[in-house]
Amino acid sequence: MMPRMCDLGEKLVVEIFKRVPITSLKAVRSTCKTWEAITKSWVVLGKKAADEFLLGFVKMNNKVYSLRYHQGDVSVQQVDLLNQLEISAVYHCDGLVLCVAKDLLKLVVWNPYLCQSRWIGPRGESFEASDIYAIGYSEDKNKKRDHKILRLVDDNCVAGPVLNVFRCEIYEMSSSDSSWRVLEEAKPKWEIDVHQRGASVNGNTYFFAHDRVDDIEPDADGSIPVDGVEDFLLCFDFTKERFGPRLPLPFHSFNEDCVTLSSFLRGDGDDEQLAALFGGCESSFFEIWLTLTLVEPDHVSWTKFLLVETGGPIFTSLHFQLSTYFGGSFFVDEENKVAVVFELDSYISISAPPPSQHTAFVFGQAGYIQSVNLGQALKLQHLSRYSGKHCQALLPPLVCSSSFRPTLVQVS
Repeated sequence: MMPRMCDLGEKLVVEIFKRVPITSLKAVRSTCKTWEAITKSWVVLGKKAADEFLLGFVKMNNKVYSLRYHQGDVSVQQVDLLNQLEISAVYHCDGLVLCVAKDLLKLVVWNPYLCQSRWIGPRGESFEASDIYAIGYSEDKNKKRDHKILRLVDDNCVAGPVLNVFRCEIYEMSSSDSSWRVLEEAKPKWEIDVHQRGASVNGNTYFFAHDRVDDIEPDADGSIPVDGVEDFLLCFDFTKERFGPRLPLPFHSFNEDCVTLSSFLRGDGDDEQLAALFGGCESSFFEIWLTLTLVEPDHVSWTKFLLVETGGPIFTSLHFQLSTYFGGSFFVDEENKVAVVFELDSYISISAPPPSQHTAFVFGQAGYIQSVNLGQALKLQHLSRYSGKHCQALLPPLVCSSSFRPTLVQVS
């Protein structure tokens, strides 16, 4: 039986409807009390009220939470509808949320607005821990959108024997046979590390990538030259179903540095752009860059949005540290010149630290503003994406969207 709108929880439903045009809201019917309360508040839930909030989703302790942001204040609420699932990753595009089940047996595409979901199985027995995913859409000349899921398989990025397997699979939400199809892709000269999560912009997904190490000429001693690995952006075009050319980044990173991507809405909300966070592992700062122009999929220009020095005494007391492989997810509020970075608090120098907390750190042009405790981080068992082995670890929160816009796309 399909869940009702009110099964999401009243706070989440209200936040979703704050971002929906009234003409679209009238197309949806519900008999729950939450709906009745909302329809009596059209004036309160107008465009001005909606613009004060950013709504997204975040994964913590293998569960999905809705995210609310308002003038530096961050709050989360667990999504009851997905309580029965343990989630290893969450992605978002165009009002649809893609969840990867921790057991690797299924994906779930969820439309929070319509309270619909679809369960998707793999081509074989299961998905792999090292798989890379994205959700996006193609668009025809009449602006009709066809939503799709990308699965990228590359055994070069994980431990164990290299079988030279590189494969791109596409799942079309509108397809009648509900099956994956394999794209004809030769093994490229680049690779995307398995911990990297792409960012969706206007239906396409951007990834941070670098030269495939196997293709780099080693030095005389057999080592890979440090400056010999180029890093760049790659855009997967869901209409053409292929990766575009290499796009420049405004920084150069090394293996232990933290690089994460995010998307945001500029102006009135029709201009979706890309943001990149870069934090050097041996430096006492991190910076966030925003795209000025993003002509998909072959042109990009950047401007520096934020530079935060992390070497002062205030950061020692904050216990703030970017996690190289799994942390550093963030979103930006361009209008108010604020960035929110999601991490675990870090008590490295304390012999008996208190329980770690999921934390949202809020930064502005002048530096640190405040931190918000989102709840205790649990040490849970997970399957390492690199080694393929089970281990226990504390994982930081991962935010998947700050530009959520409801959609009427049917997924069930």
